[in-house]
Order: sequence, then C-alpha cells, then structure tokens
Amino acid sequence: MKKIGIFYWPLKGNVEKVARAIAEKLDSYNVDIKSLGDISYKELFDYDFLIFGNSTVGASHWEDATKDNKWYVMLHELEKNHADFNWKKIAIFGLGDQVNYPNNFADSLEVIHSHFVKHKAKIVGNWPNIGYEFKESKSLVGNNFLGLVLDLDNQPETLEDYTSRWVEILKKEFI
Repeated sequence: MKKIGIFYWPLKGNVEKVARAIAEKLDSYNVDIKSLGDISYKELFDYDFLIFGNSTVGASHWEDATKDNKWYVMLHELEKNHADFNWKKIAIFGLGDQVNYPNNFADSLEVIHSHFVKHKAKIVGNWPNIGYEFKESKSLVGNNFLGLVLDLDNQPETLEDYTSRWVEILKKEFI
C-alpha cells in the first residue's frame, strides 16, 4: 500500500484541525500525520505522496530565519540540499482570511507550490475558486487555487464538505 505523509505548520490551530480532518478521510490508506517541527526534509522521501498544510498568517515573514518558523526552515533545507522530488506527487492545503486579508488571500500556497515545483515535484489537488470573496491571491491560477483553500474564520461550516471533496480529488490523482 502506498504511504501518504501529511505535514503541517503551525501547531494547535486551524491548520492542524484541517490536517486531522484530511487524515480521517484517508483512513483506509497508510497515512502518517506530523508537524513540520517533528521531521527533517530527508524524511519526506520516505513517502509516496505528500500533503502539506499551512496558514497565510506568517507567510509574509517566512524570510525571517528563526528556528520557530518551521516552513522557513523546511524550505531552506530543500534549497541548501538541492532536494530532488523526482516528480513525486504533492498536494497543498492552506488557510486564509478573505475578510481581513482580501488582497493576499491564501498567498502562502503559492510560496510552497513554487518551492516544490523548483525541486521537480508534481503538484496535484487544484481547488476551484467558488464561494470565496476576496480581491487578490497569488495562489489563484485561472479559476483554480494551487490547492485546497479554507477560511475557517469566516466559513467554518466548509471544513467537512471541502476536505471530503478534496480528498476524493486526491484519491484519483494519487492513484
């Protein structure tokens, strides 16, 4: 059975909540769920498929090299070690706030997407831009986001429906 790794940051908030909801929906698969703080970049290669979760909060500060910024640390390690994901399939989910941050809604998906594409990963799991109201997002390409986007601050009722539908998309793309 193929092995799926779900990795997320930050801890103890909506990103972790979404990661766990996705893992529950993949219960018939061999799934590990971990925070980015609990793994090294080398461990990513132990999985057939990868799912990454993040929040927009702090995305604009990823250039700050602090040990507490796990996304910065992970992306820096990929760069430093010239990681090659050899077309490994990767999916990304992210949280945003379309009311308070309508000009950069869920931009962090694009940051993660561009890093993994640079390292030869194949990104799957695009998500339609339906039901959102924002002005701009770097994560929107055409009519689709680069991964699942949730706004649990303003649309908490979407969690179960969106994660269920996205997991069905991933099951088809991962196989």
